[in-house]
Amino acid sequence: MNETSVHPRSGVLVKPTYGYVGPSPMRPTLKEVLVEWIDSINFVKDATRILPAAYAFYHFVTFGVFIFFLTRYFSVVSIAAVTTIGVFIGTVYNTVWYHRFCSHQAYRFRSIWFTRLFLWSNPICFREESYVIPHRIHHSKSDEPGDPYGPHLGWLGSYLATETQQKMNRNISRAEFDRVARSLDHIGFVKNSYAQFQKTGSVENIWHYGARVLCANLAWSALAFAFAGWPGVLAWISGVFLFTFVVRDFNFRGHASLFGTDKHGMPVNQFIYGIIAGEWHENHHRFPRWARSGLSWWQIDLPYLIIRGMKLCGVVTQYNSSDADAVSKAHDFDDLA
Repeated sequence: MNETSVHPRSGVLVKPTYGYVGPSPMRPTLKEVLVEWIDSINFVKDATRILPAAYAFYHFVTFGVFIFFLTRYFSVVSIAAVTTIGVFIGTVYNTVWYHRFCSHQAYRFRSIWFTRLFLWSNPICFREESYVIPHRIHHSKSDEPGDPYGPHLGWLGSYLATETQQKMNRNISRAEFDRVARSLDHIGFVKNSYAQFQKTGSVENIWHYGARVLCANLAWSALAFAFAGWPGVLAWISGVFLFTFVVRDFNFRGHASLFGTDKHGMPVNQFIYGIIAGEWHENHHRFPRWARSGLSWWQIDLPYLIIRGMKLCGVVTQYNSSDADAVSKAHDFDDLA
């Protein structure tokens, strides 16, 4: 059966099973959240869903390792190690790489080889396109119908959106596919043809994706083993889980007031996320293409300092410090969701 007859499609992402309703975003029930998540990983129904299903499996496996490690090696040192690894991944690969470069092109690498160094060393199995495309739609439709994640989904719905936002519309036209593919050129991965995209639901070539993910995880695991043996490997995998848990949680808390004020649904500058990963999110939504989100003197922005450091070393040639810097890089995704 043609899935178009089952789930009406709109734009680049497939419409959720519970649909869009009215001028305000749909607030799905718990049952609707679970039905949507199961649909997103149902690779029996749609073979392209094997990618989000594999990522969900990966998340559960790292959770199991996390529990085993903390049970077997529980100590202040082990907790500190896992936390440090999680903060490192969140700062360097989530904020510097996924968020400020891949999604918003807030800075430019001197060479594509520096870009590929990040790409091939990225320890997170989450495809860059599955971060970038929903994130740009999120900015254009924040807390509106079509926003793929946020507090309107509730905590669980937002947590599981990591899988549900991977439901790509394979029925987009060739011109629409070319447009989306071009907007990802700067990331440096090998792309599928339009025909391959229609079969896999992925812009990136699946073999290229698998090879780089395998290389990155073997390299980081080998480094952890050299440093601390098998406990080091388990600590590394536990840190990966901690990061993925926190970033899924951030999709909700980064846009929802913890105190029930009228800011619910709006991006919030939360101290913990700001300090550990530079995610001063209210500032970021005001100036999404800036390389710096910590705008007040007390808002520490380590990712920005890393970007500045890369510029001093010649790895980065330019970073956005004003709206004028970002104009030439703007990608209008307002009509994709």
